[in-house]
Amino acid sequence: MFKRFTVLLMFFIVASSAFSALAAEKDVISMMSVKQRLERVERMVGSEMLMRQSQQIEALQEEIASIREQLDQQGHELSTIKQRQRSLYLDMDRRINAVETAAPASGLLAPVPPPGTVDVPVSLPGGDAAALPASPDMDNKGKPDYDKAFGLLKEGRYKQAIVAFGGFLKSYPDSQYADNAQYWLAEANYANRQYKQALSEFQRLIAKYPNSSKVQGARLKIAYVYYELKNWSAARESLQLIIKSFPDTNIAKRANERLEQIKREGH
Repeated sequence: MFKRFTVLLMFFIVASSAFSALAAEKDVISMMSVKQRLERVERMVGSEMLMRQSQQIEALQEEIASIREQLDQQGHELSTIKQRQRSLYLDMDRRINAVETAAPASGLLAPVPPPGTVDVPVSLPGGDAAALPASPDMDNKGKPDYDKAFGLLKEGRYKQAIVAFGGFLKSYPDSQYADNAQYWLAEANYANRQYKQALSEFQRLIAKYPNSSKVQGARLKIAYVYYELKNWSAARESLQLIIKSFPDTNIAKRANERLEQIKREGH
């Protein structure tokens, strides 16, 4: 009896151990299956996120390329507009000076240009000597060189114009075109964005040729130069002095417009 009980007990123990082992193995298999499933889900989610990110990056790259193309086009259009404005200014200045010189005693006033066409005064009294009509007693000393320099400026070849006007002033310091050449030398530097040199040249015109018809325009351009150099206090002071010194003139009007612009910009 005791022996049978012992055999049954041992059988029960072995069976329990086997059952426990099977259960543990089942749990391991079950856990491995869950882990594998999680890894699969992670791979799927990760792949989808990468795909979405890739699509977003491609869309952003296309948008940036489109914006760059628009900026390049606008930059080209702006450059073309500026070139046309400068050519218009030079042509109008030449025509106005020709009218003023042809009838100095008639009291004619140069027409006021359409607003916003150029950033420089176009109705200054006095003239561009390149447009002066010939007369028997006119001193044409250096005129071909002056005309050549002025032609370079009109074509927008500012560096070459700077050299040409500088050479003219050295070769013909006493020419009747000297003050005009000095003014256009300063203007060429201004158009070429060499603002400090332009300031020096405009100041030289005022100091050396105080009676020149270009002095008023030079004073206005000095204020413009200060504006480009972001010297707001000097720009305001120069503009206010112009308005006070030359009231009810086109120069004063342009000075007041720039002064209002400085105020709008908060400087």
